Amino acid sequence: MRIIYKLLVKDIVRFVNDKTALLLTFLVPAILIIIFGNIFSGNGGFPGVHVIFVNNSKSELAKTLETKLDSSEAIILVKNITDMESGKIINITVGRAVEEIKKGKISAAIIFPDDFFSDTSKSVKIKFFYDPKDQIESSIVQGSVQQAIMSSMPDVLPVLMQRKIESSIGYKKVKKFKEEMSGVVSEYFNVPVDSIYKKEDSLKLFSTAGANTNNFFSKLINIENSQVVGAEVKNPGVTRIVGGWAMMFLLFSLTGAATSLFEEKQEGSLKRLLCMPISRGNILWSKYIYSVLIGIIQLFVLFLFAYFLFDVEIFSNFFNLIIVILASAAAAVSFGMLITALSSSIAQANGIATLLIMIMSAIGGAWFPVSILPDWMQTISKLTITYWSVEAFLQVLWRGGDLTSISFNLIILVSVAVIVNTYAIFLFRKGKIF
Repeated sequence: MRIIYKLLVKDIVRFVNDKTALLLTFLVPAILIIIFGNIFSGNGGFPGVHVIFVNNSKSELAKTLETKLDSSEAIILVKNITDMESGKIINITVGRAVEEIKKGKISAAIIFPDDFFSDTSKSVKIKFFYDPKDQIESSIVQGSVQQAIMSSMPDVLPVLMQRKIESSIGYKKVKKFKEEMSGVVSEYFNVPVDSIYKKEDSLKLFSTAGANTNNFFSKLINIENSQVVGAEVKNPGVTRIVGGWAMMFLLFSLTGAATSLFEEKQEGSLKRLLCMPISRGNILWSKYIYSVLIGIIQLFVLFLFAYFLFDVEIFSNFFNLIIVILASAAAAVSFGMLITALSSSIAQANGIATLLIMIMSAIGGAWFPVSILPDWMQTISKLTITYWSVEAFLQVLWRGGDLTSISFNLIILVSVAVIVNTYAIFLFRKGKIF
């Protein structure tokens, strides 16, 4: 038993001294639990979805409903924007709202048209423009609008129902039914007929429960849905996620390619190279270019699989897709080179890489939309290369965006590649690998 105890202590000491094992055993799952816990428990403060709002109606009901939407925690109404040319704050028009959605600056717009509701309306009319690149976000917005409508209209719904009935079976028959019903109530409950008939318009005479509830209310509340972007996409689900998953696997493989310097050191091949008229810079740049080429090929193959297996359209905007692939691969390799430069062993490099890649994938949009993250996570997500790559892939594959629409993403990715890789090479020359 004493021998077993000593062997057990030996294993525990080795485990505690192994920083990589500790990292992968405790830190990685703990951080992922924090991220997922904040998203799904609601403790992180689920952020409101920004939605453009245009109210062209002068009715009191429109004002009441706008107030309800303003107080909703699920959505944040955007009613004006700053004009880039003049610098002035201007109200958003319907045309401008559609343009903003097409550019990907916002995902949805709620419009109350001129004929939203009038004295003769048989239904409430609402226009809803949206970009369903994030299905969760679209569902939140539509659900919030419907909830606000239902909670704001306890008095107007009976009026709408009455008008609908009158248009279907005729005003005279409805009036006769009311008069006869009022007479019966007056006779048996000893109340004036006029008071009963007067209140008739504000009473709910019909139940809204049952199998036909949705169909019934759709006739009273007319929400005109218009998908502004992505209607022509053959496979929306895969098109949304393929860029994120491709980026995550790219980071894993390119980090492995960069950390292969440790393997070459162990094999002795790195020492043999240094005995030749080859500088450290030559070795590092060749490793960088090799890894970038591997990354480009990997991304291209993954997108080809998506094209052949799931009909993801990659060739209609192929040039811009290639540009994003190049920039993403360059940034991903610089990430791997930096981790390798900061690590003292391949085990340590792999542990750090796994931690950072999982975090970047979780909050950068590779697994689920960034819009469902708490505000503080959304801010952090913009510090990851995953975020800028995923957004660029969505612009190209989902919106068919041109070079201008992805220019800022490309600037970020290329800047990361240049700055981080330059710093990594500086660390290599001072580090322990060579």
